[in-house]
Parts: sequence; C-alpha cells; structure tokens
Amino acid sequence: MKASKQQIQSTSRLTTQAAFDSLRKTKIRWVSQGFALQALPQETDNISYCVIASKKTAKLAVDRNRMRRRLRAVALEILPSCAKNEMIYMIVARGPSTTRDMDELRRDMRWCLRKLDLLSETSNANEHRTDSH
Repeated sequence: MKASKQQIQSTSRLTTQAAFDSLRKTKIRWVSQGFALQALPQETDNISYCVIASKKTAKLAVDRNRMRRRLRAVALEILPSCAKNEMIYMIVARGPSTTRDMDELRRDMRWCLRKLDLLSETSNANEHRTDSH
C-alpha cells in the first residue's frame, strides 16, 4: 500500500534545528527493532515528522539513504491515518531497518504508536473491530 497524495499533503517535514533539538530532549519515546519513535506535542493541527539515520547506524551513505527512504514511506503511509494530530514525530533509524520487511516496519510503527498511546481514535476502533473477528 502506497501513501496517497492526500496523505502526503497532510503531513509536513521538519526543517528547523530548534524542532530537532526539542525532540531529542523529549521523554516520549519507544524503540522497536527497525527504528525508535519519539514524539512531541505541537500547536498546529497537522502531523510533522522527520527521519534520521546517522553514521553510527550505517557507515555507507547508500545504506543510510535506503533507511531514510523506507522509513519515510512507512511514515507517510501510517502517520496520517493512524497517528494523533498535533504531534511532531521523529523516527530514528536502527541497523535492521534496511533488511527488515516493509510489513514488519508498518507493524512496528503501529506498535510504537500504540505503546506511546498516540493512535488516533479511528484507528483504535478499526483495530478492535479486526481483532474481534
């Protein structure tokens, strides 16, 4: 499943250094196998996100870029439909994100949002409906 044009337009990417610095200091964080998800409340009504892959996770730029592309695709697909609005999300890549299956990365994203209690009400209702069958 790919992100629709509407989903892409409903999210924005972080560009200011101050936003990155404030996200690094936040205590709202959950770690999965493929990445770590951090969140911070914001005043605007949309979802903002950033994806970070450091040299510590992968020495080659090719691998870091692959991590960013894969995690950005998962974020654009999951965050607009499942995450709470009015939040800034930072996705920090971990080593296995280059080889981990995309479905597993999507599951990790939903799992992290659930653990942080940041799933939107509509996605919670859909999840309970599918679990009961």
